[in-house]
Amino acid sequence: MDDARRTLNEVMRGVDRTLFEDYIKPKAGVLTGLMRKGVIDPKIDWFDMPRPTEVRDYIYEILMYLVGVHAEVSAIAKSLLERTLTTLIIETVNEALECFKQIKKFGMGGMLRATLEIEFMHQTLVQYVNESANWTLKEVYTTISKAFTRRPGAEENLQRELDGVKQTLYDTRRITAIEFKCFRRPKDKTTSSRSSAADRESTATT
Repeated sequence: MDDARRTLNEVMRGVDRTLFEDYIKPKAGVLTGLMRKGVIDPKIDWFDMPRPTEVRDYIYEILMYLVGVHAEVSAIAKSLLERTLTTLIIETVNEALECFKQIKKFGMGGMLRATLEIEFMHQTLVQYVNESANWTLKEVYTTISKAFTRRPGAEENLQRELDGVKQTLYDTRRITAIEFKCFRRPKDKTTSSRSSAADRESTATT
């Protein structure tokens, strides 16, 4: 009986893995394709570009595609939501690392743009970024930093430029907060209830 139960469990795990991979594979293909299109773009000169003032469309396309996946999985099998998004994010950031490794050198503007766009995606999806994806993202930042090459004779104030990018990141996060609200960690209802009760009690005693 124990052998039969063990065999059945192994079969069920195998079926689960196969079905999950069948669902993930085409979606991962879309996401990695979008990442590749945004980074390995022949029209972009990563060495010669100005400081970024906005996040390019390919990052929004990645995030909006994940919004659609979030809605789809939440409606069908919410228990699989974290597993699904975590897996897709791992595939996406792995592709990002491979693509950025192909860029031979970044100028100031290119380095700042790459950092801004990856950091915006990272912060937006942070709830579903696991240890593996986090490690890969660190490798992405390191790859970009190592390929940064200052332009000969250029007067570049790195701190001033970084401050400008931080402001762009803050502004972009603020104006997209509603679009990407689904990725935020839901508030603890118990904590919220206790807080509300405490507020009512405080009001009643004043």
